Amino acid sequence: MHEVPFQLFGIQHILTLVISFSFIILLPFYFKDKSSETKKMMGVSLSALIVVHTFDSMLNTFTFNHAWQEAFPLHMCDLSALSIAYYFISREKIFFNCAYFWGLGGASMALLTPDVDFAFPSGVFFPFFWGHTLILLAVSYAIVALRQRPFLRDVHRVIGMSIMLMVIIYFINLLLGEGANFWYLMDKPDADSVMNYFPDPPFHMTVVIPIAIAFFYLLYLPFWIKDRISKD
Repeated sequence: MHEVPFQLFGIQHILTLVISFSFIILLPFYFKDKSSETKKMMGVSLSALIVVHTFDSMLNTFTFNHAWQEAFPLHMCDLSALSIAYYFISREKIFFNCAYFWGLGGASMALLTPDVDFAFPSGVFFPFFWGHTLILLAVSYAIVALRQRPFLRDVHRVIGMSIMLMVIIYFINLLLGEGANFWYLMDKPDADSVMNYFPDPPFHMTVVIPIAIAFFYLLYLPFWIKDRISKD
């Protein structure tokens, strides 16, 4: 089968974004006024979908002949997915915080600038968009239906955790060798993305890190504005 190259912000990409964000925004509001038991069941269901998708992605690494190192769920989006999945089970807020800042930042950028080479019906197209949509849907559900939110101290904690984890991920990349590029610390994504305009590795991280930190604060901004309005 002839595979069509993926076109960034082409018709197929835009249509996929519209469908994805429709689910991300509308579905949580459907559950907003449901019973606590219904909300809990939905949270567990989202956790199950995330875990199934994670294992499926690990298997797809070998199905599509990707580097074996990619089977490890260590990308920021993988960790955010597992964090929100665990949050729905444990209700430990630190896992929501990580999922919120890693997920909204990483998954949003992944949907807007996807690391895919070929358009649908390529075998990697649907799993990629489904997985990242699932992350954003789960975080949106926690915010809207479960009324969860981050605070300023949470921004600082997640930034600190991210920096420490980035160092660990860097050494994991070195340990796993060529083919390991978790968090894109070793190289830029293969597909077209905004990183194309950044300096060559490893200096691309001198741009990525400040942007990521600024984006974390930007993600907190709506809650800061809401708190200021409430005080007034």
